[in-house]
Amino acid sequence: METPTSSRQNKHIHWSFNSDLMNNPIIAKELKGRMRGRQGFVLLTAYLALISLVIASIYLYATSNGNFSRGDPNSLQSLGKLIFNSVVLLEFLMIVFIGPALTSGAISSERERGTLDVLRTTLLSSNALVWGKLGSAAMYLLLLVFTALPLQSLAFFLGGVDVAEMIISLLMLAASVFLFCTLGLYFSSMSKRTLTATVLSYTALIFPVIILVFLFYLQRNGGLDFSSMSIDVQRVIIDSGWVLFSTNPVTAALLAEMILMDRQSLFLLYVPDFSLALFSPWILFLIFAVTMTILMIWLIVFYLNRYEH
Repeated sequence: METPTSSRQNKHIHWSFNSDLMNNPIIAKELKGRMRGRQGFVLLTAYLALISLVIASIYLYATSNGNFSRGDPNSLQSLGKLIFNSVVLLEFLMIVFIGPALTSGAISSERERGTLDVLRTTLLSSNALVWGKLGSAAMYLLLLVFTALPLQSLAFFLGGVDVAEMIISLLMLAASVFLFCTLGLYFSSMSKRTLTATVLSYTALIFPVIILVFLFYLQRNGGLDFSSMSIDVQRVIIDSGWVLFSTNPVTAALLAEMILMDRQSLFLLYVPDFSLALFSPWILFLIFAVTMTILMIWLIVFYLNRYEH
């Protein structure tokens, strides 16, 4: 049973972490510098303009198509789901390309300028330094995600999208923000040059994403046929492929959407032919993203402490 003293201690630890995070001088410096300049607002405006242009193009194309009827609820729901999925896909692509760019030079640039040694002589611990660099980039990307919510919620006026889909998409987007920002920061802590860290970050990110999307496309179009194999081998392939596709936010979101449309299930997929019950890809992706983020943060702190000594 939790005593009042232990409850107060846990609350103190919780508020202490929040206070340390929000009062981190690196977060304050990075965010103020990014928002005071023109670049942050130009990127935000261009990002929202691109999403608005895509939504307008989808709507104009759908209304010019003879199969669309403004009085048909099914047509409106299909249009709403198409708009919602397109906006979420654009947000994932934005996170994939911008996330590592914000953090791949966070530590390596300090080495190039010769300021890392000066920064390490301050009272900031390695944890505070890492959370400061990561937090400033993640907060800016989360700002981009949340500013697109009004555009994303246009799908509610047309139908076809419920609150559960909105929540799941926000969870996956937030997990992707921290995962890809931490990936860039990880290679930045290992590299002496920002260019090297950037190349390593995008190499470790782009190739797996492209390969998994290509394999997903082949699987959906019958390019991969395992019917000639035994049931046990097919079961292993299904389990392995399911987990592998769930590590990619794009394929995980596509699979989760397909399950929701075909089976009306948010959490589990039953495969009766193979006696399998699989967790929905968005759950596996959240577990993967959180695990990899925590592991990379621990490794970054380890590298910085080793560099200090």
